[in-house]
Amino acid sequence: MKENNLTNEQLRMRAIELYKNNWNVSEICRTLNRSRNWFYKWLNKYNSNDSYWYKEQSRTPKTKKNKTNTEMENLIIQTRKELLSNPYMQYGPQAIYYTLTQKGINPPPVWTISRILKRHNLTKNKPLTSYIPKGKEYPYEYINSQQMDIVGPRYLASKARYYFHSIIYCDTHYSQISVLKSQSSDNICNSLIRFWKIAGIPDFLQMDNYLSFWGSLKKPNALGKIIRLCLLLGITPFFIPVKEPWRNGIVEHFNNTLQTAILNSGHYTSLDDVQKASNAFTETHNNTHHYSTQNGMTPIQRMKYLHYPISLLDKNFVMPKERLPLNSGEIHVIRFIRSNLKFNIFGLSFTLPKETQYEYIKGVIITDEHRLMIFKDQEYITEFQFLLY
Repeated sequence: MKENNLTNEQLRMRAIELYKNNWNVSEICRTLNRSRNWFYKWLNKYNSNDSYWYKEQSRTPKTKKNKTNTEMENLIIQTRKELLSNPYMQYGPQAIYYTLTQKGINPPPVWTISRILKRHNLTKNKPLTSYIPKGKEYPYEYINSQQMDIVGPRYLASKARYYFHSIIYCDTHYSQISVLKSQSSDNICNSLIRFWKIAGIPDFLQMDNYLSFWGSLKKPNALGKIIRLCLLLGITPFFIPVKEPWRNGIVEHFNNTLQTAILNSGHYTSLDDVQKASNAFTETHNNTHHYSTQNGMTPIQRMKYLHYPISLLDKNFVMPKERLPLNSGEIHVIRFIRSNLKFNIFGLSFTLPKETQYEYIKGVIITDEHRLMIFKDQEYITEFQFLLY
């Protein structure tokens, strides 16, 4: 029988047969194309006088080591129930882990807690994401940045509409929710001012492409109050690609959490009621929500760790009543360029070179020079005149 046609069990028996016929180990290994370690493993099994020494034994452990005891399982389930009793608390495996740790209990790892919850049918399936990758790397990331977004309209029991304006510090996840009657730039500016007096002034403010964030489609060159306020305080406004809300992923995830917590916890008859609930939620979030991306630290703990806020807005600052001046600075706009090679900014369109097709491109508006500079990654491509008034 040819050696290369033998089964694994036949190879083991053949090796011992050759050994008993006084072949040396090197010749056996070379003939069977096996290692010396392999040979001695099966020689030892042969010498154990086991009649079935040549058979492979199952590697499945006969007993489960480190199985979580019943007392710990019950404690994990009870802790989850306690967290669920507060509509603003996290109650997933990580939240349970940190809650037990803070009580002086040594819990099992997060993944073990997750398996216990699943075994007791206490987990929820995550909804499918709407993210569809384009096959292109998104090359832009900003540090010392905040993300803001608008959620709404939502409605009171009286059918009156309102909006959530949420803002979150990317470096710490420290957040704020303002309940607004409308999406007006004045309301948003006052919400930002309130946040910057507590959380500090960022280098970048990242946002989606809501028209109220930019200004006006009728006069896209006349920048609105939000951009002018940012430039006044030395903040660079940053607009993410159109129809890609996942680029604002931190605030989008926060929005999902706040809506589940606030909107599912009762019916509200006034904006004050919604704002009180929002304040209670953000206080709970900032003090008790643990983030794995922050080594388990809460937003408050992360702020202390990073020695934030770096620069607070003066507590006496108020939104000027007169029209804000257009201060010098930059406005960043990211767009994905398609086959028409158009770089669109709120109704204004610029045709780019062929090399930008199907790429993420950054436009940098230099306000005091009235020009739009185009970059692919960090490489300068071209520029256009961009008159502002």
